Amino acid sequence: MFRDGISYARLMRESTDRVQIARRTAQPHEQRVASRILADASTAQRWESEHSGLMRRVAAPGHQREQLCVLKQTTFGLIHRKALFELLRDKEVRGVTRMRILTHFHPARSYEHAVIAEHGVYLHSACSFLCSSHIGGEVVHDLEFLDPMQRYEELYAEYLDIHCRTYFAVEGGEAACVGALLPLLKHQLEECRQAILDPRHAMPRFARDRGLRRATGDTQRLNVRGLRAKFGANPGP
Repeated sequence: MFRDGISYARLMRESTDRVQIARRTAQPHEQRVASRILADASTAQRWESEHSGLMRRVAAPGHQREQLCVLKQTTFGLIHRKALFELLRDKEVRGVTRMRILTHFHPARSYEHAVIAEHGVYLHSACSFLCSSHIGGEVVHDLEFLDPMQRYEELYAEYLDIHCRTYFAVEGGEAACVGALLPLLKHQLEECRQAILDPRHAMPRFARDRGLRRATGDTQRLNVRGLRAKFGANPGP
């Protein structure tokens, strides 16, 4: 854990190093995100400018406890922003339902422009999420950052799926049934969020949950320090 806070320059250096490593050695979904962000200079510059604003907010408090809290809040926002595209992709939402969803979330755009905009939001958010997760787990060394945040990500994906099936699906028969789950999922999300922000009172439950979920290739922590040494990325002070 950093003692006197971590500088904006260090946060950006860790982030850009992590994206470079993801493009060459990480899981396939990370490779795709990093490769598309780095595909041309203008795309990379736009992402870096946006990510820079996030990291300035994280660095601003200057004290480890407050910085970690801002980092967690930032990561929640990134999970929310990337979740819609992941839902449309992973659930293979097509046709009228897809159009209804995108029109709702992008009311000022045509359907074609909404698709492009949502993909851009996903790429930027997924890339920054990769960086914030690395900073939380490997730079700040907050041992309770990754697993609880992954649980929040899973819960939010489930909540968004049920929300979209309730309000936008063409078939209305199951809407009332699945919609009844929304208050429970919303409560679980808020409970999980508060537990992440105040881990002292919730880590025993997270530890039990972690024991019930086996690590897979998608959940194992990447040895970024070893990869940085291998590929020559700047480790920084």
